[in-house]
Amino acid sequence: MVKIPRYIDTQPQILWWELDEVILLVLSLFAGIMTRQLTYFLLGGFIATYFVTKLKSGKSKGYVFHWFYWLGIPSFQFRSLPPGHRREFLE
Repeated sequence: MVKIPRYIDTQPQILWWELDEVILLVLSLFAGIMTRQLTYFLLGGFIATYFVTKLKSGKSKGYVFHWFYWLGIPSFQFRSLPPGHRREFLE
């Protein structure tokens, strides 16, 4: 049986977290293992995940990417897709 998501554009979820929040937690877990400071990094990862969740709540879709843009952090999008205005003509 295949679970079909209710909305097409929703992010994949693991338990009650969205994928970007899980990635943040896993990166903090990895950094804690590498530096042998697992407790501190996991605590920091949970706190960072909490703040990212609060930051995203009540905002429009893609808010975090807009926030990264204003901070100067590059976004890694699908490079193989043409820009939106060209995609409309290809469909």
